[in-house]
Amino acid sequence: MNTGLSGVPSFEQLARVPLYVPGKPIQEVQRELGLNRIVKLASNENPWGPTEAVKARVASVIAGSEFESLGLYPVSDGFYLRKRIAERKGLPVEQVVLGNGSTEILEMIAKAAFLDGGSAVIPKHSFAMYGIATQTAGGRVIESRASATELDVEDILRSVAPDTRLVYLAHPNNPTGIRIEGGTLRHLVRHLREDIVLVVDQAYAEYEEPGEYPDAATLLGERPNLLVLHTFSKIHALAGLRIGYGLGSPELLSLLERVRSPFNTNHLAQAAAEVAVQDVAFEAFCRMKNTEARAAFTLEAAKHRCKLTGTSGNFVLLETAYLAPELFKELLQRGVIVRPMQGYGLPNHLRVTLGKPEEMQTFWNAVGPLLDGGC
Repeated sequence: MNTGLSGVPSFEQLARVPLYVPGKPIQEVQRELGLNRIVKLASNENPWGPTEAVKARVASVIAGSEFESLGLYPVSDGFYLRKRIAERKGLPVEQVVLGNGSTEILEMIAKAAFLDGGSAVIPKHSFAMYGIATQTAGGRVIESRASATELDVEDILRSVAPDTRLVYLAHPNNPTGIRIEGGTLRHLVRHLREDIVLVVDQAYAEYEEPGEYPDAATLLGERPNLLVLHTFSKIHALAGLRIGYGLGSPELLSLLERVRSPFNTNHLAQAAAEVAVQDVAFEAFCRMKNTEARAAFTLEAAKHRCKLTGTSGNFVLLETAYLAPELFKELLQRGVIVRPMQGYGLPNHLRVTLGKPEEMQTFWNAVGPLLDGGC
């Protein structure tokens, strides 16, 4: 008797893994609601890029040459981009791995770690892909204590089980916008069991002031089982090209090479990122604009007596007295896309990307009347 896929044990287990729900795309809202002008503040994209230099580099690849064209496979290991990243970070090229977005590297390390089962410790209210990558690779999730305003590193250490293979730490955390200080980060690096891989996701690190941010990459020499992730999707404004990278020991990255798909990053992404990673001035510009947007948002939020969480990243976590899905739907009708956080255990919170001044004004024009004089 044919019972279908539900009768296959592994598929039955897979069906219990939650789906990742991205921010609604502009085209979908236009199609569903028939709106012409829409502001998207849902996916922490950078409204200021990509730069003209990046566009020109991509155009040259599309035009084609003896070594680069869309009819040829890309450099499989992305050597030339890895070299640029290594130069920027002051590391050997062997300590850089590329991914189709940093999320692919999350999947790579999970696949490598959970070949025969095991567990991962993930702080509460963390990026959903940590748990999804763990479960789809055959691992189980242990959730450590955290709140919207605090990350408990001691509870991460206490939560480790005998079969724990990975610990995930978003630094700064998405969606709460909090990060830990340098001493706390060093404490975790030095006291976590040696056979556990610590994955520190620094997707939003470039929005931090370089002299003040505790970069986990400076601790690579202290822990062979440390993997530090970065993405070109945020401050570098290349979300549509899907390119990210990881930093780690040569030994750890050689193991990831065994689960990395051949040609996992494409010509256009590699070429664009080669230019972007060298553009320190553009990073500084975006960091300045983000700081200005956060300050303006904080002032406006105070007028409505709204609670804000975190001070890091290019987004704000806004707490209201209303259920987030209801407020989200009302804002959609007004042409503003934000991200409700009920799926992260935060039923009264919206995550709002910090956009250009005119976009933020559109947000407040839309949400102000809905808040009825206060959050």
